[in-house]
Amino acid sequence: MRTNEDLHQNQNAHSEHSSNAGSPAGQTRRQFLSRSALGLAALAGLGLTACQTKGGATAAKGTAKKVDSVDGTFQYEKVFPVLNDNEAFDDSLVTNQLNSFVCFAGQGTVYVKSSEPQSFALFVNGHQVPTDKLDGSSWNQIDISDVTVNGDNRLQVSTVKETQATFEVKIGYPTLIDGTKDYADNDNFKLIDQIINAEIANGFTSAQLVVTRYGKVIKKTNYGNVNSYNKDGSRIKDGKAVDDNTLYDLASNTKMYATNLAIEKLVTDGQLDVSKKVQEYIPDFKDQEGDKILGKNELTVREILEHQAGFPPDPQYHNRNYNPEKPDDPQPNANQKLYSQNRDEILQKIIETPLQYVPGTKTAYSDVDYMLLGFIIEKITNKRLDQYVKEALYEPLGLKNVTFNPLDNGFKADGIAATELNGNTRDGLITFDNMRTDTIQGTVHDEKAYYAMGGISGHAGLFANASDLAVLVQTVMNRGGYGNTMLFSEDVHDQFIKPKDTNVTYGLGWRRKGHIGYQWAFSPIANASTVGHTGWTGTLTVIDVYNNTSLVLLTNTKNSPVIDNKVNPNDFVGNHFLTGGYGVVSTLAFDGLDDANAEGNNAKLMDMVIAKYKLIQAEADYQTDPDKASLKALLEVCDQRKDSKVIKDFQASDLYKTISEFVGK
Repeated sequence: MRTNEDLHQNQNAHSEHSSNAGSPAGQTRRQFLSRSALGLAALAGLGLTACQTKGGATAAKGTAKKVDSVDGTFQYEKVFPVLNDNEAFDDSLVTNQLNSFVCFAGQGTVYVKSSEPQSFALFVNGHQVPTDKLDGSSWNQIDISDVTVNGDNRLQVSTVKETQATFEVKIGYPTLIDGTKDYADNDNFKLIDQIINAEIANGFTSAQLVVTRYGKVIKKTNYGNVNSYNKDGSRIKDGKAVDDNTLYDLASNTKMYATNLAIEKLVTDGQLDVSKKVQEYIPDFKDQEGDKILGKNELTVREILEHQAGFPPDPQYHNRNYNPEKPDDPQPNANQKLYSQNRDEILQKIIETPLQYVPGTKTAYSDVDYMLLGFIIEKITNKRLDQYVKEALYEPLGLKNVTFNPLDNGFKADGIAATELNGNTRDGLITFDNMRTDTIQGTVHDEKAYYAMGGISGHAGLFANASDLAVLVQTVMNRGGYGNTMLFSEDVHDQFIKPKDTNVTYGLGWRRKGHIGYQWAFSPIANASTVGHTGWTGTLTVIDVYNNTSLVLLTNTKNSPVIDNKVNPNDFVGNHFLTGGYGVVSTLAFDGLDDANAEGNNAKLMDMVIAKYKLIQAEADYQTDPDKASLKALLEVCDQRKDSKVIKDFQASDLYKTISEFVGK
């Protein structure tokens, strides 16, 4: 059985479990142990911080400048001293002076304001930050980048002189900075480049890749052309290259980057309670006369997020001939009751959709769940989904390359990675009303999103480049915000990413790695708490908050021919390459963060060649031309690394010669 995106999307049911995510949470910081924080804790046992020497803490440079105002929403805001008439006062006393904030080494700013700054002592990670020269009449912006560490940082404000004055502190969230030069010679990243480029030369489509660590972009690379094949399946030889600004169709990653983030913000703002019934937000959502399975009257928002709402996976509202009894056997007007290609009618069609099981009794991944969540967002905000996420999420972060319906929002088709070659026909097999038949480029591939929802849906429709997505990912890494903008509270987000009691690979909307469950995409090296999502067009998000590392891989695997549409109309050439299966890229990226080793990588490469060859020999699903092409690409990477003793010895072996003959190399 193939372990690629298509099969996992079709075979894996989604479910989540969360509690207390129904109302806005407080700003209390949870304890967070990254590896850097664990190291800090170990040093603390010696009386040192990670930035201290045995001789004691040195003073921070604390370069300060006067600023007229400090605008935004911050991860940390507090006024000192905390007196006993303050509800936040703790009679442990010292706890009133210290707090933690997330930051990364080499960056960090604290804003302070006090009419008598000299009456207070300010420390960051045990290093005193000078306050004697601060302007007492305005806000002061202080650079603390020389004393910050990766992960949790400590802030202390102590009153050192009798005063009636206060000392106000604001700290924003970390932002991404360029760290690619530090990893320019990283051999794991070189091997990733070699594999992706070799696969593109042998038939794969295109990709964008961004990897971040500790608040730095350490890898940002583009591969291939925006459109790889002609409609007849022949390769395009001189196409436009993918660049940093190229947009990709995110498919189901829309669920996270639009719908989930929007819901987390609405919960934080007190506008949505996931424990409430859907009827609280959509009064017409109720069981219908004649329904064989009841449950809509009691259905909660949480159950929808858990993919336990009872809906079928894909009712195909756009296709009047879809046969819900036999999906592979379309019949004229078999789906007439639920058919519509008018967005204004789709919510009612969802309400009328028969449930397949009693909500809460099983898990079944369904796009309808997130279509409905999108409508709930629209009912609460009185704005269309695309307008709300633009105004509430993307614009506050300054993101320019993330949008629904890009052709209607200033983008040109040749700046967008193409998807299916012959519309949604699966190379001529499928037909329904108003079907696209030309190569899809600039409009969402997903049929329900395009034909029924006008390109704007909670389950699919979002386009973006990897760099803008990395910023959204960093809001998750930062536990809720970016720069001077908070999107959602840390406590609310914790409820969305916590594991389901009965299956740790599910969160509230988010997919979780667990110990082994989702490692096929997220890699076996990522921490078990890692969250993210995949998308049917070939997109991957991996967010390892524990290790402060993330990966965004955007591909357009469906921009390739269908191998045999009569055998499997969803089996595209692009899905047979290693890049399209995600795990090779994510695993090599996470493996090389600290100790990239060329000989170790050469051994991995040799093993992959042998394993791929044996897989093709043993499994009929892999006995295809693109699988052989992927194997040939690995041999070409061996040629690029032939100076290695491991590869040199391998190329001299009889097995290597047999494999080379097999692929016609």
